[in-house]
Amino acid sequence: MNIEKIKRRSNGTVDVDFYRQEAFLLRREATNKLFKRIRRASRPLIGTVTIIANYALLTPRESSPPSANSIFVSAEVPLMTTEPKKIIG
Repeated sequence: MNIEKIKRRSNGTVDVDFYRQEAFLLRREATNKLFKRIRRASRPLIGTVTIIANYALLTPRESSPPSANSIFVSAEVPLMTTEPKKIIG
């Protein structure tokens, strides 16, 4: 039979702060272990995504001529009007 000695303060009450601190440390340890496992499991996935993204972004592509629907089609915009202004008056 296990009998734990209960932490008490000098006035005889249970030292709740001690048990709160102990529970906090146990929760933090469990959380850290969980995140370490997740980090180890996700490393291959992150590496694969990085390789695919680099391949997609860094491979040279042939540039296609702009189509009529493209927003990059150069339009001829005259800088000065060719017709003189008509003054209505």
